Amino acid sequence: MINKKSNFIIKMIIIVPFFLLGIWLVQLVYFPHLDLSAKANVKKTDPEETVFRKILTRSDDDGRGHFHMLDEYITQPEPFKPLCLTCHGTYPHSKEQKVRSLLNFHTGFMACAVCHVRKDPANKDYFFVWVDRNTGTTSATVEGGFGKFPAKIYPMLITSGNEKKIFRPVSEEAAQEYLKFKDSYTPDQNAQAKIMLHEKISKKPVFCTDCHKKDGYLNFADLGFPKNRINHLISTEVAGMIGKYETFYMPSVIDFGAGKTQ
Repeated sequence: MINKKSNFIIKMIIIVPFFLLGIWLVQLVYFPHLDLSAKANVKKTDPEETVFRKILTRSDDDGRGHFHMLDEYITQPEPFKPLCLTCHGTYPHSKEQKVRSLLNFHTGFMACAVCHVRKDPANKDYFFVWVDRNTGTTSATVEGGFGKFPAKIYPMLITSGNEKKIFRPVSEEAAQEYLKFKDSYTPDQNAQAKIMLHEKISKKPVFCTDCHKKDGYLNFADLGFPKNRINHLISTEVAGMIGKYETFYMPSVIDFGAGKTQ
């Protein structure tokens, strides 16, 4: 009988701390703003409280309602978004499985026509500018955080009348007409309409290694990038890796598709 009581006491000594720890973790993760202590209802009245002390002791409600920090959405409101995304979606690259995540990442700060309509090096009436995603205004440079720009790079064309306008390879009127009638077209008619809509699209798009090299396709200096950032862009190991290797091998421990027959 004594042994049973001793075993019970020992088990409780071990279990109770873990139980309390579990409650504390649940509160920390799912109820970060809930203070279970008695101090929660005590108002501080220290007359000598400094500004910095207020910052350190203040508990602001950031609206997240969760312990973990959440990243910003990669997609942002775009009243002037590229027409291509209407049909192809925000993440249009799906065929190139090896690099599709990198290509889709670029759609956050680059219009489709930059890569899918190759610029003739001899054409001086065709250049690239930043277009504000909210106002549609153009600028030679833009300020923003690392990879978080309030604008996108677009191709700009100088017309025969010496006017500057954003180059759009697909006619908006033609695209709207296609979307209106496509369900009534036969498969052959749909295929023919798509060919007509994409007649200005280059068969071979601009690829990673075309830009990420010295004197590459895009002039990063003209787009306002500082020298240290340019050095990073033209020497990125990722672009070199993609250009050199056709096959990527994953360790079998984390390659969940390993061993499956095709």
